[in-house]
Amino acid sequence: MLNEAWRSHHPGGGPDSTAGVDAALLHHAAAADEPVLVVSRPHAPAGRETPRVRWANTAAADLFGIDADHLVDVAVTRLLRSGPDARHLSRERRTRCAADVVTAGGDLRRTEVVAWPVPDRPGPGLATVARAGAGEHYWVLSLALPQDERAHAALRAAEERFATLAQSSPVPTIVSDVGARLSRVNDAFAELVGLPAEELCGTGWLTHLVDEERTAVVEAVATVLAGERVTLDTRLRTAAGQVRWVTVRLAPSRTPGYGAGFIGTVEDVTDRLAREHRLAYQAQHDLLTGLPNRLALLERLSDLLALPGRAPGQGQDVGVLMVDLDDFKTVNDGLGPEAGDAVLVEVARRLARTVRAGDVVARPGGDEFVLVCADLPDLEAVRATAERVLEAVLVPVEVNGLRLRLVASIGVVLLEGLTCSAEEVVRDAGIAVHEAKAAGGGRWTLLDEEVRTRARRALRLVADLREALARGAVDVHYQPVVQPGRPARLRSVEALCRWTHPELGPVRPDVFIELAERANLVPVLDSHVLQVACRDLASWRSAQAAGDLAVSPEHVAVNVSAVSLSAEGFADGVRRVVAAAGLQLSDLCLEVTETALASDLRACRQVLEELRADGVRVAIDDFGTGYSSLAYLTDLPVDHLKVDRSFVRDLRSTTGPARAVAAAVVSLARTLGLGVVAEGVETLEQDAVISDLGCEAVQGYLYSRPLPREALLDVLRSGGELAPGPRTPTVEGVPA
Repeated sequence: MLNEAWRSHHPGGGPDSTAGVDAALLHHAAAADEPVLVVSRPHAPAGRETPRVRWANTAAADLFGIDADHLVDVAVTRLLRSGPDARHLSRERRTRCAADVVTAGGDLRRTEVVAWPVPDRPGPGLATVARAGAGEHYWVLSLALPQDERAHAALRAAEERFATLAQSSPVPTIVSDVGARLSRVNDAFAELVGLPAEELCGTGWLTHLVDEERTAVVEAVATVLAGERVTLDTRLRTAAGQVRWVTVRLAPSRTPGYGAGFIGTVEDVTDRLAREHRLAYQAQHDLLTGLPNRLALLERLSDLLALPGRAPGQGQDVGVLMVDLDDFKTVNDGLGPEAGDAVLVEVARRLARTVRAGDVVARPGGDEFVLVCADLPDLEAVRATAERVLEAVLVPVEVNGLRLRLVASIGVVLLEGLTCSAEEVVRDAGIAVHEAKAAGGGRWTLLDEEVRTRARRALRLVADLREALARGAVDVHYQPVVQPGRPARLRSVEALCRWTHPELGPVRPDVFIELAERANLVPVLDSHVLQVACRDLASWRSAQAAGDLAVSPEHVAVNVSAVSLSAEGFADGVRRVVAAAGLQLSDLCLEVTETALASDLRACRQVLEELRADGVRVAIDDFGTGYSSLAYLTDLPVDHLKVDRSFVRDLRSTTGPARAVAAAVVSLARTLGLGVVAEGVETLEQDAVISDLGCEAVQGYLYSRPLPREALLDVLRSGGELAPGPRTPTVEGVPA
């Protein structure tokens, strides 16, 4: 076929491809807007052969309503009535005649045909075509429609192409030629509404909207009819009564003879909006209790703090109450997390019932709740609100058949006159809660400037302590453990951390250790002391071997918290530190307090048993101050007991309860084959009683306070002998 031959000669070309064709055919066939046909030319003189189409351009295909490829090989007489026939096309000259075009739908359109023969010796482009056509000769037929007919034909072709595209589109599409009446809808829109397309055409599509949406849609349609594009979200009601959220995009259109209208696409966004709504809700709410979460709380507080005209002395203001359940960890650990969740849900329900309409109850996390209560005119209103909340929490809770009596501590911050951020308000409320807990719990505390200043100083110290640990700027001092005598002889040392603040000077150990506990820095502190102590003991051993020191400690004792003991990988970490220092595990003694053991006895026991099996020594520090001291001796792998200083302090005579307790501890240790160290020995009288009881090691200011590394080196050079004498009993530091 000529079309196929033409395409094969010009790869990539469609029916309009004309590369290589001579100038006349190029102009009329490819560049022309009017319909063009290339037809076979009958051989004279017979002239009876029927001319057939060998090629057609796109304009011709649009005119006849038939694809260009399908026009090929169609008889000209089927397409043109009263037009050029075999007689006309057997001549060798240009001809012109009127003809009626027969479209695929059977319509007749009057046109003028201009025809001329292709030369027998065509240009290089047609030569190939001629070979493909087995020696045929050709005529070019140019069909000239009246101007309005051509415009209508083009419009109808465009409409048909649009209709085909829209009908097969998965996007619901509507066409309205007269206001809000549907002139055409595709299958996707009919499926969305739930009605056949034929029932929808001609109807007012506003009837398918939810009643409340019609006014907004009418306004949008008016805007579109004025020539603007509009996008809006609205609600559509299906034939089954289901309401769907849709995004409608409308564009203006104008059809000759019908006037202004519009074309629109309708996107069903119901499921997407539902997902977005769920995500938005989850972003702003606690999933367990359904209360606003920390993000929503901060947004609410930010809005309140930004209100104009908030100045001191203006009377009514907002109170922020942080409610923290006392000892909630016991419920969670003892009854399990499911029981803990049930308690939190019940407390949330009670708090929501306790506050007034307009107040906010939020759960920022854990066992903390925050109430934002408006219009608290004076301190009496604050007190009444706080006590009402405490009473609501106190009511017993039924969980797993058990009646639990809860207690809460409340910290209160008033927003009146504050110029801080929402984060700072929540932080200050937490400070007030801490003060209430420190006072015994089960009460409320109003944050004042003194408490705020003290807390901010503590926050600064925590930040500075964190930085000091990162730089290795926390010092390690060593207190000798001696064998009593005249003189006493050093046996081992206990490593103790000391911190000197660059601006505030020495900070008391009890102060910065408490700060470390609150900031979860204790494991870092324990690790730092362990590494420094092992490194120092290794250096003393090397110096003794080289003859630079007379003696070195038998071992070094390091205090370790239950948090560190129960941390994953603690035992392996200890092994790595000891090995890196070149020591044996028997060179290390881990001291654990009874209070620490009580927090997680099972985990601590497992780790201590594992390390002791490898040679690590274990000592119970402050023995006798816990609730189950004797039970620890059967449950734990122990090498030494350290008698708490509270018993040693009262040893002033050869009789009395303190002596009886100390004697009992020493006797018990001997029976169990354990070593005993008496802590806090500060007087000769205490030392004499301890020696009389048979305690083989003592530790205290009578012999030495904790020494910096350089000062301890002097003791080791002198043979480790320490004479009893007065010592400075305390270390001054920064108060909490």
